Amino acid sequence: MRWYHTLELPGGVVTPGEYDLRGIVRRLPFPPLEGLRCLDIGSRDGFFAFEMERRGAGAVVSVDISDPALVDFTGPRPPDEVVQGELDAGNDAFETARSALGSGVERVYESIYDLDRDAIGGFDFVFIGTLLLHLRDPARALAAVRAVTDGRLLVNEPVVSSIDAWRRRPLAEAYMRKGPFWSIYNPAGLRQLLTASGFVVTASSRPYLVPWGAGGPRSSLRSALIGPPGELPRRLIGLRGWLHAWVLAAARPEPP
Repeated sequence: MRWYHTLELPGGVVTPGEYDLRGIVRRLPFPPLEGLRCLDIGSRDGFFAFEMERRGAGAVVSVDISDPALVDFTGPRPPDEVVQGELDAGNDAFETARSALGSGVERVYESIYDLDRDAIGGFDFVFIGTLLLHLRDPARALAAVRAVTDGRLLVNEPVVSSIDAWRRRPLAEAYMRKGPFWSIYNPAGLRQLLTASGFVVTASSRPYLVPWGAGGPRSSLRSALIGPPGELPRRLIGLRGWLHAWVLAAARPEPP
């Protein structure tokens, strides 16, 4: 079984995730969640959904997709059976973890673009992790998120792996590599994107490293030194993990 996140399951089982966020999650600015209705978008195997449940959320909905047609690809599409296998891996891992944890998290298969209050209701707290770079139109996606958000939104997203990550000027980079990758922002760009999509930013972080898990990619320093010089910072950071930043925001009140 393939795991995207490192999860601690009963019986001392630790899943070999691509990313290990166990140390990071303690530093993310989750508000008190007791009794709140929470939403985890792009949940994959459910790491953050289960974390919100553990923190006492009254109800948690985990949203991901199961239809290959809903994946935004930047170039030629892989065969549907290949994409389906990738989606099934994450969805099967979620079901396995939910069963092992005895979790009450509800799974909904839906595109972020199609979130609808009439279908799934409103939420006091919404979490999005490592998803916006996979979207052709992140502003439209965030507008759909705003439509179901009654309280706060926490975004934890990869940021540019260069000096631009620390610049105050909002910037975005065309990250159009092979696969479902589109744009990647610096922290100022993430804040601007949320502001333009109907949110009021209340706090944000400087860039920090999300480390690889036991199932993450492994490369040598020698291989990182080979390639275009402009890509060197990204390759060196990539030896240990992926640079991220978080942004905490509140839903902007609708005009009367």
